[in-house]
Amino acid sequence: MNNKIKTAGGIVLKGDKILFIYKRGRWDLPKGKVEDGASTRETAKIEISEETGLPKKQLKILKKLIPTHYHKKVDGEVVVKKTEWFLFTFEGDGDTILIPDTNEGITECRWFAFDELILVLPDSHERIRYLIEFFLNMPYYKEYRSELSSR
Repeated sequence: MNNKIKTAGGIVLKGDKILFIYKRGRWDLPKGKVEDGASTRETAKIEISEETGLPKKQLKILKKLIPTHYHKKVDGEVVVKKTEWFLFTFEGDGDTILIPDTNEGITECRWFAFDELILVLPDSHERIRYLIEFFLNMPYYKEYRSELSSR
């Protein structure tokens, strides 16, 4: 068995909100396994669309973010799971219905406003809290918030 799993996913922004999925009792971000020959950028977009129902053509990559790593047991063997993360914006209609991929164990998809993150992060994996904290401290986030408030 390969001792590494490569995945890709994203933080998806819509105005002052971030998209989360509820999977196996925790709030998480959409992501999935990178298939042989696929790019991490395209994989992230595909997985976000498949897991949430958002149309791929309305997802735009803004930036590459930091990767996360963690160890997990698969078939009794410890593997390293590395996730490449991207920052997306959803450019579709604000009324687009979110459709959780129940085949992946996702029971809910929900947009959380930046000031609601305190409600969702305690029920998230540590690596998700780390990634969100990283994003919130990026100069890009400050510029993004400034741009939002000037609209």
